[in-house]
Amino acid sequence: MFVGVALAVACGTDSGADGDGPAETSSSSTTDTGSGTTTTESTTEAADTSTGAPPGDGILQCTEVCTVPLDCCVFGTAGCPGAYPYNVDCRDGVCVPPHCVEDDECTGAGEVCRPVRGVATCVTPCADDPEVCTPLGASLACVGTTDDGVSICFERCDAPGVFCGNQTCDPETGLCVCTSSGQCQVNHECLD
Repeated sequence: MFVGVALAVACGTDSGADGDGPAETSSSSTTDTGSGTTTTESTTEAADTSTGAPPGDGILQCTEVCTVPLDCCVFGTAGCPGAYPYNVDCRDGVCVPPHCVEDDECTGAGEVCRPVRGVATCVTPCADDPEVCTPLGASLACVGTTDDGVSICFERCDAPGVFCGNQTCDPETGLCVCTSSGQCQVNHECLD
């Protein structure tokens, strides 16, 4: 009689786009006791903490489309894709702009890394001093907000000198918006 043969198989699949996200792990074991076979399977799934593609927010904008991350790089940029600020990505056929992970990556005076429309971005907080935006650019004002409610310097499309091209300036959000991909430049589509 053949007793106690066990086979264990474990494999993980990366759920984070850059290899840092938690993985889903599956395992199974089979035991042949001679009189029958018993199979036990288990799955453990951890929450995905990766910087996934930005979530849709109902605002249609001309967005760069891609097949691979290199498609999202400005042509000829050395080190792209790479480490921040060149860590562009291509997720679900859409370019994800460079995203910071910690404040130390932000090089501008007073900048911090905060989520804006689903992407961690280097921004300048301004709630304590709205005038901090003026030296950064004539069209910047303390009118933006991060996803977690921090007031930041933001360039609205209706500020003097800002041009939306074929798109339209949405006065409610201050963003250049589109209604069709025909308003977008080559390799861009009008997407949420």
